[in-house]
Amino acid sequence: MVTPDLVLSSDTCGTASLPLNPFVSNRYHFGMLLGVADLDTEQGYHRGKTWLHNAWLHGPGAVWGLGVEVTPANNEIVVLPGLALDGNGRELRVADRLCLDLGRWYAERRPDDLEVTEQADGSVTFTAHVRLCAQQCLDRPVPSVSEPCEGSDLGTAYSRTVEQALPSLAAGPAPADPVVPYPRLRQLVGQQPVTDPAVQDAVAAIATATDRPAEILRSLRRLAALDTVDLVPEDGVGSLFPVTDGCLALAQIEVHLRPDGDRWVVVDDTAVDNSVRPAHVRTRTIQELLLTTPAEAPGVGPVPEPARLRAAELTADSLRVDFTQPLLPATVGPNAFTVTALGATGWDGVEVSDVLLDEAGTSVTLTLSSTPDVRPVRVVARGAGSTPLLGADGQPLSGNEADGRTVHAGEDGALLIDNSGPDPE
Repeated sequence: MVTPDLVLSSDTCGTASLPLNPFVSNRYHFGMLLGVADLDTEQGYHRGKTWLHNAWLHGPGAVWGLGVEVTPANNEIVVLPGLALDGNGRELRVADRLCLDLGRWYAERRPDDLEVTEQADGSVTFTAHVRLCAQQCLDRPVPSVSEPCEGSDLGTAYSRTVEQALPSLAAGPAPADPVVPYPRLRQLVGQQPVTDPAVQDAVAAIATATDRPAEILRSLRRLAALDTVDLVPEDGVGSLFPVTDGCLALAQIEVHLRPDGDRWVVVDDTAVDNSVRPAHVRTRTIQELLLTTPAEAPGVGPVPEPARLRAAELTADSLRVDFTQPLLPATVGPNAFTVTALGATGWDGVEVSDVLLDEAGTSVTLTLSSTPDVRPVRVVARGAGSTPLLGADGQPLSGNEADGRTVHAGEDGALLIDNSGPDPE
């Protein structure tokens, strides 16, 4: 934690370097003489392991708090307490409210690339974003013994390094992620268009698999392996961390300032958007959000729509029945359909003598044993029972398209054909 005698504006900030080497550790033995280099190695090993883990396995993001507010009465931007990780795995902690005078920043420190719009009343508007960056400060000066052969005078050295999070204001909108990691996995779950050949193959394999959960798992593992092969540090393989600039964008601000004498003051319509920041979600929450799909409907991304009965058209002894999705040919037979006609004494059965599935798999032509000469005619396509129609993806027929509901166990679809054409029941 910050020590009491630390001066935030001290010129000792930014000059300190922390030992960092996650792959070299001490090997202690009895009677070993320890020096500064050994203690640096000890600290650098553990610090390096933590930062390396944070940077590659978690990435940058706010953990809690760190809300950004504008207080026009005080002419300030305020960063509230909180915790985050930067792009290089460093912990960014803000212990107290940190404030920045927005009017003074514009008058004295605005960058050359800030795009400013001057209004007719003399006020100005522009877009900026708040960044949070890591810095190290030296603290706790203590007497220090000089190195051998440098004389016997006592010097002063700092005995502490304090890690801080320093907010700053930068021109323009908050930057988006320069490269979205794991593109193949994102394509697989529907977050991006499917353009990668490996993902196209995986989607096709999942759609036709007998055991979809097992195929999904195989595809997930394969695509994850390919995505990790493509991951490299921004500065090349010699760098430990993913990015060069580890600073974290916290908020985007639409600023409106007006002149007031020799200063600029914040206008009330200045707005802050805290949603532009990357954020971390607790592991427990992720588990509870992901592990909610029932066992009978597993899948990565949306479950495909089941086939439904769409329309029917009767011409003489030929009855064409249309479906919303391709059907599994092996399930298309005369026993999957029932046709009846309403005569003077009630409903009479009409035998289906033959069926023909079209090349697309979405239309079935029923050949009837006789031509119905009365109306209405009712056709039922089986989605329930022992011989249901199945879609090409293996899901049973799920009723009528007009109903729009999904019944995973299957539901019959029925249409009524009268003189004006078929109407869904």
